[in-house]
Amino acid sequence: MRDHRPLRPWPARAIAWPAILILALAALAAPGAAGLSADGTAVRIGTLPIADSVALHVAQRQGYFRARGLEVELIPFQSAMEKDAAALAGSIDGHFCEIGSVIVQRSLGLPFQVVAASSHTDKAKRNFGLVTRPGSQAKTLDDLRGASLAVARLYIVDFLTDAFLLSRNLPLDFFDRRDIKKIPVRYQMLVSGQIEAALFPEPLLSMAEREGGTVVMDDTGLDMPLAVIALRTTLGTEAIEATREALAQAVAWINQNPQPARDLMAELRLIPPALGRDLVLPEFNPRLIPWALPSEDLFDSYVDWLARSQALAPRGSPTGGGLRTAPAYADVVFQAPPPADG
Repeated sequence: MRDHRPLRPWPARAIAWPAILILALAALAAPGAAGLSADGTAVRIGTLPIADSVALHVAQRQGYFRARGLEVELIPFQSAMEKDAAALAGSIDGHFCEIGSVIVQRSLGLPFQVVAASSHTDKAKRNFGLVTRPGSQAKTLDDLRGASLAVARLYIVDFLTDAFLLSRNLPLDFFDRRDIKKIPVRYQMLVSGQIEAALFPEPLLSMAEREGGTVVMDDTGLDMPLAVIALRTTLGTEAIEATREALAQAVAWINQNPQPARDLMAELRLIPPALGRDLVLPEFNPRLIPWALPSEDLFDSYVDWLARSQALAPRGSPTGGGLRTAPAYADVVFQAPPPADG
């Protein structure tokens, strides 16, 4: 596993936490997670229409979860905020997400923990990138100063936007950021010219490029897990380990069967239909997926970012103004070494 370097600290930037979290205390009073059977093996996992979630679908379709005693139901959502609302309400047992969501959930007393990585940055291929609208005259990052940029505030695309800007020594107010939570809406606003630029994962990034946009920056210079899978700790270590093993088997199947995997992604609309025939599915690195969990340095970077965004109380300070303290790293990230041959 590679050493994850922390992102550079950045100045305070006040951002209102999504309204759904204002209702979090009420959600904490909701009943326990739905979908658990008497023997504790049924698991409801929330997903998003993102290509990186394909390992979850393969593990379910190929019976890898069931072979390990898990009955997994995948629940689709169109935005991370909708999915997080379900997590807060106690209606799902796990979700496809990013580490920042889990940090906030733990700060609210919800027992979610990052147990697996679904994607990881790679020097050889991009996962996320910043792309212009079709027909834009902007060809470089510098051309976009002051331009409207579609992101989902306080989710990974917002975090990565800061990381991109910091890597170029640019101010965090470089863009006019627009908070558009739903991924399909964000994409349609970009390609219709209603927004000047947006930050997307692959393959939406390639699709926007095909529509005439220009990718001006990507994540190949970073080193971190991106999408992750979180489960309720109340499922128990045995179920968590079974989930990780099933995902590892799914990754191996995807790498060995790229055409069926691509067909499944097209069926589930994890990739735009126009890319279904031409998409070259990159291999998952089995040493990283699903085993490369967020490092403590990356965790610290996220906590500092959330604190400066006024989503958490600053480190070492008493809570105030409704802000909660950050949870411990060991509470947020499952503590287990990768397999000996990984």
